[in-house]
Parts: sequence; structure tokens; C-alpha cells
Amino acid sequence: MARIRHGVAGKPITHSLSPVLTALVHAHLSRKKGVKLPGLKGVVVIPTEGVENALAWGYAGALPSPPDWEYVNSPLGKFRANALLDRAVNASMEYVDADSRLPNTGLPRVKSKKHPYHDDEVWISLTSPLKHQLSAAAVKCVDNAMEIRSVNTLRWDGHSWWAASTDGQGMRIVAEAFGYPTSGVIGITGGGGAARSVASAWTQGGGQVKQLGGKRALDEDGPWSLCEDSHDFTVDFDSDEGDISVRYKKMEGDFDSRIEYLSTKPDGRWFLCAQHLMSWASLWAPEYSNELPSLSLLMTRLTAVEVHLS
Repeated sequence: MARIRHGVAGKPITHSLSPVLTALVHAHLSRKKGVKLPGLKGVVVIPTEGVENALAWGYAGALPSPPDWEYVNSPLGKFRANALLDRAVNASMEYVDADSRLPNTGLPRVKSKKHPYHDDEVWISLTSPLKHQLSAAAVKCVDNAMEIRSVNTLRWDGHSWWAASTDGQGMRIVAEAFGYPTSGVIGITGGGGAARSVASAWTQGGGQVKQLGGKRALDEDGPWSLCEDSHDFTVDFDSDEGDISVRYKKMEGDFDSRIEYLSTKPDGRWFLCAQHLMSWASLWAPEYSNELPSLSLLMTRLTAVEVHLS
């Protein structure tokens, strides 16, 4: 029987909520009639500053020294961590509908073809500093990920590594959910992998990009439309002081207080959830893109899991 292994790689990484999202979306799809999805063998966090170590995990299937995951103080893949995560995910599935206080918007349509599942599927989410490290010869792309040097989603199908860049579409989804015009001007601080993905997707959607400085700037000849017009909102990939956040910290409080906060604050969890859904829609399970949970339902369940694990 085909099985899926999912890892999220980068550094720092032990705070990542991506393992939760993978488990949540898999559980959601597995409960849908007509969906034939391989079982989820496990989720892990891979602390590394080199993408070759993430690929090595994909081939080997194990880490020499798995780190403690911050939410359970135990390594994912071990019995205790797996049991706690499974219990929290199963409890969150009691939320059949999204909390009505949360903003929401639909996912964009993607032009991805059905991709048959292999007996040993490997899915990897890449974060900083790995997104620009892959060579074009090593992967096949379903979008312009290699052109913009920003890969955040990988899939091994038994024959090849496939790649996608979903940060940009994720940001467009969050902006629309919080009422920002997606054909307007986005102000970007920074020029790293996520910034390039956002600038590219924003331009493809009819918007323009205003560079607001940063440690690194966007290339002037990249696939984005730079302008000097006033921006409608800002995203700061350096210090995360923009209108929409790209990072997140541990939350405190009960379910209701967290939902109240997330209902008005575009915390980095929104960006994470949106780009994660696009990873499923574009590369991991494109044939089931219409069956994915909504953005607000995924956030509702993520909040429930975090409360359960706190």
C-alpha cells in the first residue's frame, strides 16, 4: 500500500506547524468519499542549512538525531510525539465547519495534472535558507519555481523530484481574505525566496510591486512589475513588521481568545495555511484540489490542535 512521508526542512525548524497542517489536510481528505489518498506514514522536522540533507532524508527515510518538536518536547516519529499529534488532530476534526469569526476566501484554480501516487511518496516543505539551493537539473517544476529561485514544495514520485513555489499564491489568498486589493500595489521589504515568489505571483495576478528596501532587493529584471506608486499594504520579509505577517510565535490563551485574535490579525499562521493548501492543490494532490478544506476551516482546526497540545 502506498504511503506518504512528509518532512519540513530549514533552520530554525523545531517550531514549525507544517507537520500539523499536513496531518490535518490528510485527515480531512481521507474522510471524503471518492478520495483515494495514500496513508500518512509520518511527519518530521529536518533541521538543516543545506537542501542536500533534506533530500537525503527523502531517500533514507530517517534522521540520525531527530530533534524535539517544541509543541510536545519529543521528536516527531517517536511514539509519544506521534500519539499526541494524532490525538490532537482527531479531536480537531470535530470542527466540521469553520469558525464564523474568521475571514475566508477561495483557493485559485491551478493548472496541475493528476500525478499517480508511488508506493513510497516523499513530500518536503522547504523554508529558509533552503528555497534557492536546488539546481534546475535536480528537479522538474510545475510552475516557475526555478526561474525565480524559490522552491518551497517538493515531491518524490519514485522517479523524479518535482518542485513548486506556493508562497506567492498563499500571500494573494491571505491578502484577499483580509480585504486588500489583489490587483493593487504590494509593498515588499526584502528580496529572498519568499519575497520573489510573492512578487512573481502578485504580478501574474495583475498587481504591482513596490520595493521598500531590505537586506536584499528584488532583481530589476525579474518576472515582476516594479513601481513607485503608493502601496495598499506591506509585507516585511526581514523584520516582519508589515501589515501581513510572514512568521508566527507560540500563542497563549483558550480557543476563543485565539480565534478572536486571528479574526482580525493576519498572523503568520494565515500565510502558512494558505501556502500549504496551495502545495496540496498544485503538487501533492491536484486532483483533489476541490476537496481541500477552506482556509478558515484549516485555521479553525489548527487552532484547536494548538490548544490541545498546550
